[in-house]
Amino acid sequence: MDVIRSARNPRLQRVRSLTRPSGRRDAGVFAIEGEDLIEAARRAGCIFEDLLVREETPSPQQVGLTPLVVQGDLLDTISALGSGTRQIGVVRTDSLPQAPRVLTGLGLALCGVGDPGNVGTLLRSAAAFDADVVVLGAPGADPTGPKAVRAAMGATFTVPTLSLDDVADAYLDVRLVALDGKGETDIADVDFSGPVLLALGAERDGLPASVRRRADVICRIPQSDRAESLNVAAAGAVALSLAYRSRSRG
Repeated sequence: MDVIRSARNPRLQRVRSLTRPSGRRDAGVFAIEGEDLIEAARRAGCIFEDLLVREETPSPQQVGLTPLVVQGDLLDTISALGSGTRQIGVVRTDSLPQAPRVLTGLGLALCGVGDPGNVGTLLRSAAAFDADVVVLGAPGADPTGPKAVRAAMGATFTVPTLSLDDVADAYLDVRLVALDGKGETDIADVDFSGPVLLALGAERDGLPASVRRRADVICRIPQSDRAESLNVAAAGAVALSLAYRSRSRG
């Protein structure tokens, strides 16, 4: 099989364009790197539009297309990883799981969380604690960006997301539980039975006024005074864990 040794190859140039949010949005695809993520996407039934593999690297099985074999140094130039990569897949965004029209379980809402690592980590926590959807409020990080996908560790392909300007407009028929460091109610005392949307604010800006107005309860995670606050990803993991435990007990 021929090996690509020119940076002018259009398939290489297309993958390079996917580092930009506008490139992903316009093309309707995003890139994933590494054997583990490619296998996770394949198992989840995602549709691949392209696959690039490093020279002398075995190709993934059952992806359904012929890979482009690329010279190692050249593949490194389009990798988002500092250490380079052996495989890059291009996945159709519309093959990701779709958000439910009706929320019957637990949903997580992120109000303007702009750090892609936090968004990816929260997707991973949502998968671990059986959330049905993650609602992403503007302005927020793109969950299909390279850092978010890496942090999600495969949850990108199993947890549906829904992007809205204002998360307060999501699933209006369910209870909204908002998390705030100064909330009056201990999260341990919150009723998480039935459909519930759990809202987290951005670390700097906190909860928007629209979410505060709609919230049925604003709760806090008790903590010592040795730290001012929890990172939003850490707070989300704690809150989702408590909600999961509460719902499991019935």
